[in-house]
Amino acid sequence: MESAGVKFAGKGWFAGLLVLMLVAFPSFGYSAGKQGSKPATARTGPLKSDAPLNIASDRMEVNQQDRTILFEGHVVIQQEDLTITGRRMIVYAAAASKGKESESSMMEQIDRIEIEGDVRISQREKVATSEKSVYYHREQKILLIGNPMVSQGEDTVQGRLITLYLADGRSVVEGGESSPVQAVLHPRKE
Repeated sequence: MESAGVKFAGKGWFAGLLVLMLVAFPSFGYSAGKQGSKPATARTGPLKSDAPLNIASDRMEVNQQDRTILFEGHVVIQQEDLTITGRRMIVYAAAASKGKESESSMMEQIDRIEIEGDVRISQREKVATSEKSVYYHREQKILLIGNPMVSQGEDTVQGRLITLYLADGRSVVEGGESSPVQAVLHPRKE
């Protein structure tokens, strides 16, 4: 069945997609780049809020055989004060456990989510940008690849690769000769 640029492959996919998206997305709720910082909100992993998750794109395709969901063109994901934008997003489902293979089993476990093309993740005064972002569900981490930068207010950190460890509320910025780690931190004015 195909309608308005959205392509479905199999029965029950739309309901499964909604369940998948409600439990899949990571929060951006901690202060990146500052040691000893505590999570800014209670969300430190996948979204735990009952607030609706709104996803808009020019095209969506679900592929049961590859266990993927593809969103293309002007992808915008919003939930409460969290907004994620990019040009392309692919959700990869982990393989189903033996004996549990069913029509909706793809939606039971996320392996990873990849967002490409002018990626921007924002929540209040926190913003992360890169050319590509990969969220690993099991490890609860986000990789920012391709000119990554994280900012909070006037403070910025950039390098070759930024890894956000959601469960620990910490980040690691890696650099190299061609793109060293650069941080601009402004002291608080009392």
